Amino acid sequence: MMRKIMDPQLTEEQKAQRAALPREEIIRRQENANIDYMLRIHQRIDETVQDRATAEALKPWYMFMCKRPCFHNDYLPTFNRPNVHLVDTHGKGITEITAKGPVFEGTQYALDLLIYATGFEVQKTGIYNRITGVGGRDLTEKYSSGIRTLFGLHTQGYPNLFIMGGYQSSFQFNLTDILNTEGDHIAACIDYVRRNGYRSIDPTPEAEEWWVQEVIKHRGKTSRNRDCTPGYYNFEGESNRRQDGNYNGGFHRYVHFMQDARQQMDEHFVFTRQE
Repeated sequence: MMRKIMDPQLTEEQKAQRAALPREEIIRRQENANIDYMLRIHQRIDETVQDRATAEALKPWYMFMCKRPCFHNDYLPTFNRPNVHLVDTHGKGITEITAKGPVFEGTQYALDLLIYATGFEVQKTGIYNRITGVGGRDLTEKYSSGIRTLFGLHTQGYPNLFIMGGYQSSFQFNLTDILNTEGDHIAACIDYVRRNGYRSIDPTPEAEEWWVQEVIKHRGKTSRNRDCTPGYYNFEGESNRRQDGNYNGGFHRYVHFMQDARQQMDEHFVFTRQE
């Protein structure tokens, strides 16, 4: 059985009223709606978690979706079990790990098993680590002043490098669809290089700059990422530059751009011959 989720349908009059709202009022309404949503989460925690101190520590203090929310039905009830204890470090982190287990502020927590589930820092120590291009330039150094790619797949000065599912590519909740589309593009590029007797493919500086501006053009107009709690959305609390994110101009438009580039390869890429 399939279920169809229907969005609220606005009348033409309601659409006109919304369009006439000043930007400040739109942002105010969005913020109030966010606060109401988060307070409902707080209420659910109070209703589920029996220990008051634990309940308070579990309540998110940031905007919705600044971190990935925990939706599992058994997550909150787990904290009512006698063998489950939440240790709130108030953002400090544990002091050290000994042979017996973690230590926080002088208290030893003896464990039989320790699972390292500390998250990840995509932009800080992630997939772009230790990738060097022409002249030995580290990709992290190139991205230090802002991510620069063509379609999120190519980056100038790093021939034959393809980055799948990275920043500046289109964003879809169906990630497999994105990866399939990007895989088709990469396969077509490799086929073009081989058929023409080339050795490498690299985007031109002009093509890269064009795509950076396309990404910036379609980025959001609010400071949401900057205001979020530190995470991979905003470089762990550092400044989130306009091009540092996904392309939000639409999936079909993204696919069209890639198809157009493949039809005009010499305008978007430079090639070297086989030696």
